[in-house]
Formats: sequence, C-alpha cells, structure tokens
Amino acid sequence: MKYCKKLFALLAAALLCMALTLPAGAAAPLVRDECGIFDADTLADLEEEAESASDGHGVDVYFLVVDSIGDADQREYAKNYYISNGLGYGDEQSGILFLLAVGSRKYVTITYGGGVTAFTDYRIEQQEDEIVPLLSDEEWEDAADTYIEMCGEALDYYADHGEPIDIDNDVGLGDLMVAMLFPLGISAIICFVLYSQMKTAKRKTRADEYMPGFALRVKRDRYTHTTRERVYDPPKKESSSSGGSSTDSDGFGGSSGGSF
Repeated sequence: MKYCKKLFALLAAALLCMALTLPAGAAAPLVRDECGIFDADTLADLEEEAESASDGHGVDVYFLVVDSIGDADQREYAKNYYISNGLGYGDEQSGILFLLAVGSRKYVTITYGGGVTAFTDYRIEQQEDEIVPLLSDEEWEDAADTYIEMCGEALDYYADHGEPIDIDNDVGLGDLMVAMLFPLGISAIICFVLYSQMKTAKRKTRADEYMPGFALRVKRDRYTHTTRERVYDPPKKESSSSGGSSTDSDGFGGSSGGSF
C-alpha cells in the first residue's frame, strides 16, 4: 500500500511538472474560432502559421472569430476580450488581434504593448485593405492566412531594420522600382546592340521609295469621322495615416474597424 502511495505521488508530481513546462501557446491558442467556420485541419494549419509569425518577436499574432456581437462596438469588444482572456506576450501583453464577427459582419484590428510599436497605423490600414475584400467574399481561410502572413512580414521587417513598416519606408516601393528598372535596362542594352549593327541601313525620306513603280492617279483627302475614347480614371485613395502608431486612453492601438 505504501508503495502504491509513493508511486501515485511520483506520477502526480511528474504530471504537474509536465503541465508547468507546456508552452503558453498550448493553453492560449493564437487562432480562436468560436464560430466554427474552420475545420480542424484548417484551424491547425492557421495556428501553426500564427505561431511561426509570432516566434522570436515578442509579439503574439491573434485571429479571433466570433458569431455575433450584436450592437456592441467591435473595438471595445475586442479590447475587453483581449484583457479578460489575458492575451499577449510577456508582462506587457504585447500582441496584435484581428476580430472577425461573422454574424454581425464587423471587423477590427487592435494592438497592445509591443504590438503598438511593431504595427503602425499605416501598416494596419494596408493589412485591412487586403483582408476586408476577402471577408466580403466570405473567403474566411484566405483572409486569415493573408492576415497572418502580413503580420509575419511586418514583424520580420521590424526585427531586421529596427523600425516598423510605415508610410515613409513602404517595403513595396523599392521592390517596385527594381522590378521596373531592371527589365528597362536590359531592353536598352539589347536595342543599343541591334542599333550598332545596322551600319548599311539608310533612312528614306520619300514614300515612293518604299514602293517603286507605284503611282496614284488621283490624290484626294476626305474627312470621314472623328473617334473619341474616354477612359475613367478613378481618384487615387490616399492613406489616412500620417505615420506612427496612435493609441487610445487604454493604451490600445489599431483601427476603428468597420463592416464588410
């Protein structure tokens, strides 16, 4: 009997040690589907992506799905959920959370702690511009995947450059310039080589030199019609952000959210 009691005590101690050594992500999932829009495999894949995006950055990336929040303000709902569930990394509870209320068709992004620094207003606006159209088409998985991927890119940029993606250092601008200038440079070199090889070519100044023996008896110009083509040029959308991260009285950053 004494042997059994000792064995039971050892097993209990071992289980307690295992519980204490479990990673925080096991007790607090980063992707939380309280509406049931994701199947088990999809949820597991998204959770793995969110863990990878968060790893090593000191900022947890959350994607929260609920059914309906009624008439509640989506930002206040997300903030209350974040605090009441003890979300965030470390003592500062650093993180970013995207709330998707499927039944209410509302969304919002909030940041806290180190998440406020890592995600500027400009970057959050960028992310929502990519995510919201997917939500409108009810492409829930693509929306979650896009959000997590863009969060990972922003955190990687912050870690590599020591500053967050903002209006004055948009990572897409340099890539676009390289993509445009490189092929133009190659084309210019090819044209120069071909031009330098055309040593026997002579410019002709008269039309009949291109068609010898061809002559018109009657030459007449007659106006027939005018063709006008109108192309709609939509106004360019300007960012509402002037740079940096704004916070409210509770220390949360992010957007005011909206409907989709």
